[in-house]
Amino acid sequence: MPFVGHKREAKRYMDALEIQRYWDEKATSLKTDPAATMKDVILRSLEIEAIGTRLQPDDVLLDVGTGNAFGALQWAETCKSVVATDYSPKMIEAASEAIASSGRTNIRVESANVLDLHAYADQFTAVTCVRCLINLTSLSDQACALEQLARAIKQGGRLFLIEGIAETFEALNAARLQVGLTPISLNWHNRLFVQRDLEAELAKYFEIEERVDFGEYYFLSRVIHPLLVHPEQPAFESPVNTIASRTWRSGVARGTFSRLSTLMLYVCRRSG
Repeated sequence: MPFVGHKREAKRYMDALEIQRYWDEKATSLKTDPAATMKDVILRSLEIEAIGTRLQPDDVLLDVGTGNAFGALQWAETCKSVVATDYSPKMIEAASEAIASSGRTNIRVESANVLDLHAYADQFTAVTCVRCLINLTSLSDQACALEQLARAIKQGGRLFLIEGIAETFEALNAARLQVGLTPISLNWHNRLFVQRDLEAELAKYFEIEERVDFGEYYFLSRVIHPLLVHPEQPAFESPVNTIASRTWRSGVARGTFSRLSTLMLYVCRRSG
């Protein structure tokens, strides 16, 4: 049995290295491009906006899994200061280039792993973490990462966490099947959260103040848009997706399609 355990640990280690290589390659090919961490740059803009409108001018922010710092640079326009971190050496290079080009002096980039944030303990009023934990290879690592995020936040500070939810991903694909579309494949390196398990883990360290979904955008961009252009493949940067983003921003159908929102923003307050 110990041998089986060692094999399992070795596989997790190799999987983690493969995921890091994946992000290194993304950074090498796309550098400071907004699409470096998400092909759908319109949805990426909604993520950034959803967090940015909730940050405060006196926030001292830690951005974990910053990628090329595309989001962190925009949040730096609001926050007092930003420390942008990533574990991919090539993403660190891309982020350093983007920060240098921006001319901003209230943001810096550092190498850090979400599984070990002890160097940042109790230093930040806000922590952002966007689609980072779904890249971890096990539930235990994801639970460890949530504990580490909590550790970095001062009492009463806030966590802005955007992660993928298994139930809503499945519901989105069920909706696509109902209208004759093929299911969306999950990226090989993504491990989605079961919502109740994620919220139970968050409750150990935080009070959940808001759950912000992107359901309107998902419905229009992942169901209606593909139907309109079928049999062609829909383009991420398209007029339909722009309209979908405007619909989300308007709030006209807020919550109506929440069950289809693969990504969810959790706004959490650090408790005692």
